[in-house]
Amino acid sequence: MPGEAQLSARSLGSPITDHRSSWVRRLSTTFGDVFIKTYEYATWVSRLRSAVRRTGPGTQSRAAREFDALQWMRAHSLPGPEPLAVLEVRRLGFLVRATLVTTAFPGEPSDELMLRLEPADRERLAVAMGRFVRKLHGLGFRDRNLDLRNLLAQRVSGGWSIAKIDSPRHVLKAPGSDFDALARADWARLLPQLERFGLAETARAATASD
Repeated sequence: MPGEAQLSARSLGSPITDHRSSWVRRLSTTFGDVFIKTYEYATWVSRLRSAVRRTGPGTQSRAAREFDALQWMRAHSLPGPEPLAVLEVRRLGFLVRATLVTTAFPGEPSDELMLRLEPADRERLAVAMGRFVRKLHGLGFRDRNLDLRNLLAQRVSGGWSIAKIDSPRHVLKAPGSDFDALARADWARLLPQLERFGLAETARAATASD
């Protein structure tokens, strides 16, 4: 595997997103395509601003938290990309840069799919989302970053399969109940996004049926 400096370079691979302090690249390798996501804290101001939560000594980076979430998904037989590596650069214990490497996954962001699907397909996708979130919560996963753009969907026999990415703020609880405040907060974040398509009730109703 290339070194940290090469993997985290903006110039590597094909651009997927390109923000001031973070970027994602797709890279073709002899073992298949990978996604490389980098967070950069280039100044001491940016490092100190997030020191308590993600950049200070002893804290977990966003990349490391996302790696852990993807590992948890795979351990619970949920679809999604495989996390391959996390690379970090620190200075005096403070995070300068963190990079997450994962396999590519054959799904599309649900916010983009919703814009072009026919109504019947949109409804089936909303049902799949509702059942997926119910399963996540039942297993004890509280995402705290539950946005349509982070729900990757792919067609499967009989409907849609959903995978969750970008979960640096996740919390794990004991499996079982899904009526706690964090579970409710997940729904409060997702449902307004679905309501734009008139599908909030459809997704919520799917949690009560199989």
